[in-house]
Amino acid sequence: MKRIRVLAAAAALCALGLPGLARAETVRIGYWSSGISLGFGAVLEAGKFMEKEGLTAEYIKFPDVNAPTKAMAAGAIDFAIAASAGTALSVTADGLPMSIVLATQVADLDFVVPADSPIRTMADLKGKKIGTSPAGSGTAAIAAAILETNHGLKLTDYQAVPGNDSRLAQFLVQKDIDAAALRTVTLALLPDMKLRRLGSFRAEWKQLTRQDAPPVLGVGLMRNAWMAQNPDAPAKVVAAMRKAYAFGKADKAAVAGILKAAANLSDVDAAAYAGLWDGIYTVSLEPADIASLKREFDVFKAVGVVQGSLPDAALAPGPYERSKTIP
Repeated sequence: MKRIRVLAAAAALCALGLPGLARAETVRIGYWSSGISLGFGAVLEAGKFMEKEGLTAEYIKFPDVNAPTKAMAAGAIDFAIAASAGTALSVTADGLPMSIVLATQVADLDFVVPADSPIRTMADLKGKKIGTSPAGSGTAAIAAAILETNHGLKLTDYQAVPGNDSRLAQFLVQKDIDAAALRTVTLALLPDMKLRRLGSFRAEWKQLTRQDAPPVLGVGLMRNAWMAQNPDAPAKVVAAMRKAYAFGKADKAAVAGILKAAANLSDVDAAAYAGLWDGIYTVSLEPADIASLKREFDVFKAVGVVQGSLPDAALAPGPYERSKTIP
């Protein structure tokens, strides 16, 4: 009788799903649905990369670039696949309980003007209207740092006009703004627009930092409490991200097919987007990436985009390093 009672109790515990019993860990994943995050997020979802690592994934899409970070601060998501680097560095410096576990997006953008514009150099942007991502985004922070450090243009020397890439491209056509910082993937999807490049983020950042590492636009941001509650799951999340990235590099046709369905792109546009995969995405947190992010924080601080100091704990390479042991 005693053995029957023990077995019954064990069965009840299984039914309750108490911690410690075998079950899939759940991770709530957020990303910006209208930005460059869309491509990686769509591939991650369609390929069920999280599920293949034994995770239960819940995807939450946001219409605003800074919304995933705000949602994480509120405890609504556990992992943001491409949080704005500027915002992520700011909130971790402020001591919010979250950690940067990956560099996930490279700032692959160009400063462009209409082909018939009288603007010829970056210095000519003084007093002009410049379109860029909303304040708080990595793009806005990097653009501000480049303009001030390389060309002496403070925020008061020009008018920053916020918007997503499609809106900024429209503003350029309508001559509502004089210049814009647009992603290369956006430019690839607008081949008929007559634009002239003034400079690239990569080249400008290299001049600014005197380092070859490109600026990081987006980072994988993870909630500390979730990491503590699910000690094995963070490495699985990173392993899924790495495998999704490798898939995108190896099979551009499959990526294009996923993008057609997720973003309603034409064959030509989907292929153009997929062709840029290797240059716009990354999944890494090697020592060089950590050094680059720390340098990025210093640059942002110098132009007033972030404040305080960046604690070493804000950059957490543990999940990335452990992910390398997952086959």
